[in-house]
Amino acid sequence: MSKKIIIILIIILSYSLLYSQEQTTNKIAASNLPDISVIGDITDSLTTYNDFYQNELSIREIEFAFQGYIYPEVRSDIFFAMHKHEGKTEAEICEGFVSFLNIIEGFSLRVGKIHVDFGKINKIHQHERPYTDTPLVLSNFLGDHGLVGEGLSLGYLLPLPFFCQVEIGGWRVAGHTHEEGSACADEFALANTVYTARLWTSFSTGETSELELGGSAGIGNGSHYLEHQDDVKIYGLDLTYKLWPSSYERLIFQNELLYLVRQVPVGELKRYGFYNYLGYRLSKYYDVGLRYDWTENAFPENETTSKISGIFTNNLTEMTKIRLQYSYNIEAGSHEVYLQLVFGIGPHTHPLQ
Repeated sequence: MSKKIIIILIIILSYSLLYSQEQTTNKIAASNLPDISVIGDITDSLTTYNDFYQNELSIREIEFAFQGYIYPEVRSDIFFAMHKHEGKTEAEICEGFVSFLNIIEGFSLRVGKIHVDFGKINKIHQHERPYTDTPLVLSNFLGDHGLVGEGLSLGYLLPLPFFCQVEIGGWRVAGHTHEEGSACADEFALANTVYTARLWTSFSTGETSELELGGSAGIGNGSHYLEHQDDVKIYGLDLTYKLWPSSYERLIFQNELLYLVRQVPVGELKRYGFYNYLGYRLSKYYDVGLRYDWTENAFPENETTSKISGIFTNNLTEMTKIRLQYSYNIEAGSHEVYLQLVFGIGPHTHPLQ
């Protein structure tokens, strides 16, 4: 074999090894990159009450999601949001946690800032829900942004022939403080050191249907605990039935009941509330739904609020939708109309409903 052929073979072999190493390096680098998504929620709300009229178009939230695996069976999810709160746009880490999916057989662990797995929809971000607003009982008992805490939760998948999971968690939840000379805010929520537990089961009731049942409990203080030193317990029950008549059709009947026990200086308050949601997916593009809300408040002067809502959603894509919602507040006699645009860029994922 001539020297020229040997030299050519050496050059080809060297190039092949360098190219292979470069491709391997690129694959490793690519696998370390997170999935990045942007989700937007633009909402126009119209409210009428007697002669009162208010119309507001706003970018309710822009959410940035960074998600990916950092080790086999260990993943990280970070959601950074710009959202409206009391008329101001604020930036915050909406969620940021690491999930250990399989510590030992059946056990999982999540650590960080999390939308707590309490009830059916508290853990679901607002733009992923099938309606524009938050059910009244959740905003009355868990606050406008729901129960969000920094801490950890331990889950265990029970060894049963159907899905059944128990989860317990401990959280630190920021409270509200009184500004000097100001009155106590109307919002109530769990705060301070909060402990939660949830049992959730799901099983098939036929070839095209399933039933989900859940029970939740939480203990802590009220959101103004520094002033009131109130002890709070909240219990929840949820039931969801799903039926798939065809590939693109789906019926969902979702119900949630919350019961609040609050110990305040004037005595013990016991309050409850619930909502019912009936939704039907007509096709891959259109959904319709009805929701009924009824709830008491969390304060000594007890008041009840109820409303009924009709929802129509056009799903342009899996991540982009246009929604029209009409709500009638029965006690106040007020009307609310929402026109919502939710759009997404990237492989964004949230817990499925």
